[in-house]
This record gives sequence, C-alpha cells and structure tokens, in this order.
Amino acid sequence: MHRFFTPLLRRVYFFLIAFLAVYFAFFAVQYSRWNKERLFRKLVSGDNRQKLSAAFDLVWLNGEEQLLRALKSASRTSRQVALDSLWNLWLQAAGKEAYRLAQRANLQMERKDYDEALATLNGVVKKYPEFAEGWNRRAVLYWQMGKYEESIGDCKRVVALNPNHYGAWQGMGLCQLHLGRLESACHSLRMALKINPHDRGLQEFLFQCEELLRKLSPEPSTRLQVV
Repeated sequence: MHRFFTPLLRRVYFFLIAFLAVYFAFFAVQYSRWNKERLFRKLVSGDNRQKLSAAFDLVWLNGEEQLLRALKSASRTSRQVALDSLWNLWLQAAGKEAYRLAQRANLQMERKDYDEALATLNGVVKKYPEFAEGWNRRAVLYWQMGKYEESIGDCKRVVALNPNHYGAWQGMGLCQLHLGRLESACHSLRMALKINPHDRGLQEFLFQCEELLRKLSPEPSTRLQVV
C-alpha cells in the first residue's frame, strides 16, 4: 500500500490535482456570466477584429443573451456581427448531425429541390423536436412552396421553443399578410422588431402593414383578432 504514496508519487498526485483544479476553474470562468459580459463589451465597443473574436467566443459559450442585446447596439457593425453569430448559434444548437442536415436542406432549397428538402427537414424535426432552427428551416421551405398555413404552424413551434427568434416572428408576419390577416401580421412584425429594432427593412414593412390595417379597419371595433 505504501508504494502508492512514495514521495515521488505524492508529488505526481499533487500536480495532477492542481492541474484538474486549474482546468475546471478555467472552464467555469469561461462559461461564467462575467466572461460573457466581458465579451459583450468587446462586441459593442471593440475594433472590428475584437468584435469578430468576441462574437465567435459567444457562439461557442452559448451567449445568446449577449448577442441579442448587441442587436440593440448603436454600432451597425456590432449589430451585423451579432446577427450573423445568432444564426450560427441557432444552427448549431442541436449538435453536428442536426447542423449538417440543416445545411443539406439549405442546399436543396437553393437548387429548388423542394421535395428532397422537405424530406430532409421532416427527418430533422422528427429526430430533433427541440431544435428550433429545424422547424424554422422547414417554415422557410413552406414559405417558398407557397404553403403559408404550414409555414405559420412551424413558425409558432419555433417561437414556442425560442421566443427570441426574430426570424420566425418575421416569417410568420409575412405569411399572415399573404393570408390577409393584417392585425396578426402586425403583431408578429412588432415582436420581430422588438428583438431586432434597427432592421430598417422590417421597420418599413411594419409601417406599411399598419397603414394598410388602418385604412381597411379604421374603427377599433372592426379590427380582426390576432390568431
């Protein structure tokens, strides 16, 4: 028994324990709120290299909260970097296999192989039902196929899983507008704009939708209910 506690082995044990303690402490600090906030400050106020580096780290550390807050930054570059990073984070949320399948579906959609893309995405949402971006990709596909009711249904699944998915709110608004549900469309677009308030295209689209709603339903009592 004593051969396991020789002076040399005790030193090895000590260094091993010290190494593990430092490793786990480093790991804990990396994922801590303090570190994510430090990266957020670099994202919104650093130079371009620092912004890209901070956003990359936030994706790796699942810093969705910080990336969403950066969408409200005064810096246009910070907002764009945060936007791109959010899409990467959402796409990678369910692991490598789900990410690979979603990317395959994207390529199929670009080639307009809609039946193949639908088969791929049906498999994704069946295997990864908590993968919000899988549902969102299928919602986009349904939109491209002109199946607006189905797209709305998938968008609702997305925002139930991830209420901060501004893309699903925006997509739902577009489909509702095509179906003549103006008040519902305005509601969805307002939700998207609340998350991504500096999107000029979204601002203009909401303004036009609200103007159309006002002209068609001037009296509050005649407005459609949100569905």
